[in-house]
Amino acid sequence: MKSLDNKIIIEGIRNQDKQILKNIYQTYFSTIKRMVMDNYGSEQDAKDVFQEGIIIIYRKAKEGNINLTSSFKSYIYGVCRYIWKKQLTQRKENTEKLEGYVEYEVIPDVTFDEYEKNEQYKLYQKHFKRLEKDCQKVLQLFLKKVPLKDIAEIMGIESQQYVKRKKYKCKEQLVRYIKNDPKFREQ
Repeated sequence: MKSLDNKIIIEGIRNQDKQILKNIYQTYFSTIKRMVMDNYGSEQDAKDVFQEGIIIIYRKAKEGNINLTSSFKSYIYGVCRYIWKKQLTQRKENTEKLEGYVEYEVIPDVTFDEYEKNEQYKLYQKHFKRLEKDCQKVLQLFLKKVPLKDIAEIMGIESQQYVKRKKYKCKEQLVRYIKNDPKFREQ
């Protein structure tokens, strides 16, 4: 597979172009896999890190605040290296060996708030799925800014006041689930 231009790669990620994503995987995954496996990880860890790296790059591309000043290979390596180092730290494993990989430095314009946001989103998703289906539906409609009257109609509820109470209770339940999760306390 031929190497692609940075702009084409970023545009392909932004548009979720299957061919571009396949090319990225074929071209760059082996480097990430080697880095992860050389540093106490498994092939599955490498797949997870690579996928998370692509998600972070996708979000940055969607927001329009990605500025590649190096090759895409260096960029994705820097992102994945950071993710893996963070995961090792969370596992409380030795990360000294990872420091030996100075060939690719963390790219300066990358703020890793995206990593933290991704972790928070995964935590939210995990506990959102635990809610009753009615709660999920009410919260989804509120997030889409559907008017109370319409939510009541969609849910088959007569009172808009009841919809407000239902939303409040569902949101409180979700917050309780999240706050009681050990991963929440780590953040």
